[in-house]
Amino acid sequence: MSRSEPLSTRDRIINAALKLIEQDRRGPVSMVAIAKAAGLSRQALYLTFADKADLYVALVRRVDEQRGAAAENEKIRAVADGEGALIALIESQARLLPALQSIANAMDVLRRQDPDADKAWQDRLAARMALCEPIAQMLADEGRLRSGLSVRKAADLIWILSSFRTWDDLVNGRGWSADDYVGHITQVLRSSLFGDDRST
Repeated sequence: MSRSEPLSTRDRIINAALKLIEQDRRGPVSMVAIAKAAGLSRQALYLTFADKADLYVALVRRVDEQRGAAAENEKIRAVADGEGALIALIESQARLLPALQSIANAMDVLRRQDPDADKAWQDRLAARMALCEPIAQMLADEGRLRSGLSVRKAADLIWILSSFRTWDDLVNGRGWSADDYVGHITQVLRSSLFGDDRST
């Protein structure tokens, strides 16, 4: 988009909501405040988005797209083997999450006070599970999962160990480097998932 092209109403609303959410984490952001920040009437806002949950889901998906998550996810899906896809997922999280942490932290706070924000949060959790489940299935199809570990539980392990909260606690909370995160989380997942000696 060139500088001379005006933003669409949808883009104006999303940009205004994102700015308010990232700048003010004290509590829920009202549709009135979002409309005012976008320079629109509340009625115009509701003509574009059915409700605040609809807006928040569109917002977090737009952030993912703008900050590279969609492209990274396609790369993960293109990997032909389970272990390679697993490593690609962890490496992708290490690259992406620094750029996503401001909105992720803001939404994590907001979702505890605002059910509409929680719907957007759950949408992103479900999207990440949709990446983890095929990886677990590939590992099962390749005979890589350890005995007694179901595909569902394998996907759950991948999902929680690659989560934003795990990354945030280790990198920002405990001072891990990106290399520390990738190396140790990959090793923990190998040890937890695999039924052969590659985890050693």
